[in-house]
Amino acid sequence: MTEKQLLAPDMLSELVDKGERQKLRLILNDQHSADLAECLLELAPATRISCFRLLDLDNASALLAELEPPKQSELLRDLGNNSIAALVVNMSPDDAVDLLSELPENKAREIIDQVSDNEVKEDLTQLMTFKEDTAGGIMSTDYLALKASMTVAEALVYLREEYEDLEEEIYDVYVVGESEELVGVVTLVELLTASPEVLVRSVMDEDVVSVQADIDQEHAAEKLSRYDLLYLPVVNEHKQLLGIITADDVIDVLKEEATEDIYQSSGISSSGSESQEQLGYNVRRAFSARLPWLLVTLLIETGSASVITSFDSIIQQTVQAASFMPLLSGVTGSVATQSTCIVIRGSNRTSGFGLKAALRNIWHEIKVGVLLGLCCGLTTYLASLFMHNSSQTLGLIVGMSLFITMTVGVIIGTLMPMIFEKIGVEPAHASGPFITSILDVCTMSIYLTIVHLFLTRFPNALRL
Repeated sequence: MTEKQLLAPDMLSELVDKGERQKLRLILNDQHSADLAECLLELAPATRISCFRLLDLDNASALLAELEPPKQSELLRDLGNNSIAALVVNMSPDDAVDLLSELPENKAREIIDQVSDNEVKEDLTQLMTFKEDTAGGIMSTDYLALKASMTVAEALVYLREEYEDLEEEIYDVYVVGESEELVGVVTLVELLTASPEVLVRSVMDEDVVSVQADIDQEHAAEKLSRYDLLYLPVVNEHKQLLGIITADDVIDVLKEEATEDIYQSSGISSSGSESQEQLGYNVRRAFSARLPWLLVTLLIETGSASVITSFDSIIQQTVQAASFMPLLSGVTGSVATQSTCIVIRGSNRTSGFGLKAALRNIWHEIKVGVLLGLCCGLTTYLASLFMHNSSQTLGLIVGMSLFITMTVGVIIGTLMPMIFEKIGVEPAHASGPFITSILDVCTMSIYLTIVHLFLTRFPNALRL
């Protein structure tokens, strides 16, 4: 058994420059598509297309499925519609639709028209009608379905004929009625061990989990994960089987949703994989995605500046107290963001925040906030004594203020995602810059009010 030759971008570039097409063809077609995609991304565009043209049809299709949409478009730009149609036919239907959706609508339509296989053309046309972020948008039509009225012997003959054309390895076979409605599921093991003369409906499991095609992709991913399934059937409003969602589709969805949450928690408006990819190379898209929440943050922080300005005379009287303002702001914002993160990740993303769960989360975070506030407040008091040993009053004020602001912080951090969800805003936006800005206003107001009260009662307690 010969060992595969390791890929190196410099080596591929050198072979292209030397014109050693035959050697290059052998090396490229001997690689796994994931490794090849990673290597080709490091090549210059002209070299990349030269290598791509040397791939066999199967390998070229597999490579395209591994690439992100911008790189797919770059490779397809120099290919004619007939060549693209050949690649599309060779890809799994869901991957093919992902590729076509990145092209202009008229060009995608022309490519589908070039497909000679009527069944493939029909599948692609159907899949193109679903929105990208729905169960129908990520499903594949590559599945096997048996009629409930078949005998086990007839079912096995049918499976032998159809199985070799599938891209995926199938362990569960879905069962449909006379109108193609989903009525059950049966495993290959059950078919192989059943008596040949019995009907499929007698060995199938009628308790089959499914989702409708127009449901959000995240709901479908959560359902597949909850029931520990390898495949999830997708049906229309009449319960007719349209396709299946596979575990690898769900992995892609979870990666996309996690990336979207990270962007939103950082104050970046992003929706869908295309938008997320554009943020890295499209200046206009990146600008428009990041500006809105920065403007919101700017307006809120203006409120914080107004609070500080209104207490200007207090700050002038006690510079020592003012030196702790960044500390209170940073710690309070951090603990609020922690609470927001815990609430969002612990909630059921598909059904929102229930009242019972919301009350439980609020009570839990209040208790945690009180303990954290006591601990951090005491630590700050000791730090203040060390820094300003002449003023125990300052330590008490800072420690007490931090205890109060941290408790308020966890309450706001817990409530904000729930409020956002109720008004139809993605809860992830509640974390990051937005909640930090809200807490800055609250923290400055609480702290400077407490300082003002102490100065009013004890005029000489904090003055230098």
